[in-house]
Amino acid sequence: MFVFREAHYVSRFESRCQEEGIPYEKHEEGEEVMFGIAKTYFSQALRANHLVYAEFRSHFIPSRSWRWGLLVFTAAVLGLALMGWLTSTTAHGQVEAGLPWELDVVARAHVPSDALGMQPTFVEDRGIDATWTPKFGTEFGLRIHRRLKEGWTLGGGVEWIRREHGLVVGYTNDTLGIATVDTLPQMRSLAYRLPLLAGIRVPLGYNDLEIQASGGLGVEWKTSETVISQLVQGPGVERVVQAYQGRTRFITVPVMAEVGIQRRAKDGQPGWYVGWFWSSPLGRDAWAENTWVSNSVSGLARNYLNLVVTGLDVRLVLPE
Repeated sequence: MFVFREAHYVSRFESRCQEEGIPYEKHEEGEEVMFGIAKTYFSQALRANHLVYAEFRSHFIPSRSWRWGLLVFTAAVLGLALMGWLTSTTAHGQVEAGLPWELDVVARAHVPSDALGMQPTFVEDRGIDATWTPKFGTEFGLRIHRRLKEGWTLGGGVEWIRREHGLVVGYTNDTLGIATVDTLPQMRSLAYRLPLLAGIRVPLGYNDLEIQASGGLGVEWKTSETVISQLVQGPGVERVVQAYQGRTRFITVPVMAEVGIQRRAKDGQPGWYVGWFWSSPLGRDAWAENTWVSNSVSGLARNYLNLVVTGLDVRLVLPE
């Protein structure tokens, strides 16, 4: 069973079923339109469902040529900036003056922590009781730091983020005597971030080690919305359970904080950084939706999704 509320989704899904020869039964109930599909055609119908969502997914930049142009332009600017920094006499002069730029390669692991705000999201309504639990995610990127006077720093960069959630979806209907609990495949969502942070570094006086603390804001955007569907044919009623992660806006502005210990790169040898990071968006920027469908019985619930992340931060500090 596949359920839609928007008319253009209904029309396109029905057209795809007809084009691919998928037999179906259509039923309207209130604001919902339901398509009953035989389980022998479930894989084809699920593919059609995903294609419909992908077709109407809104892009951050509507024009495809503008999207590719922006990516090429950004890559070219970053490449030229990095090449210019590596070859310029100004950069070498800044290093000799004790005010160098730094380039870091960043790798991070999300470590779920209730105490630091990385908490589960509960989605409950119309018989559904679902839990979205944050799991271990990852981040990779590049950071450029400018050492200022008196230990202050200013930094930016580009980062790739993968968030992961474990999904458990329960459904209860006392009238019909239905009670099910299903675990869906782990959901992954991707995003990019441009951070801008100011910080302070305090030398420890041993082996070029420094304590570093930074804070600032970022600009983050998701590459797409995410959906997972699963046909369950185990004990109890046969059902289709779905999870959907949407975005309320194209751009997210996260607040960021970092603290750690760094060993400076010196004499052509790379340095390192080990620390902890925390990030939380300003406002509600994503939502979670769960649906449960079995024949003409269905449930739907939505809630805003917690996007706080925190975890281990490891960096390779390239030679100055």
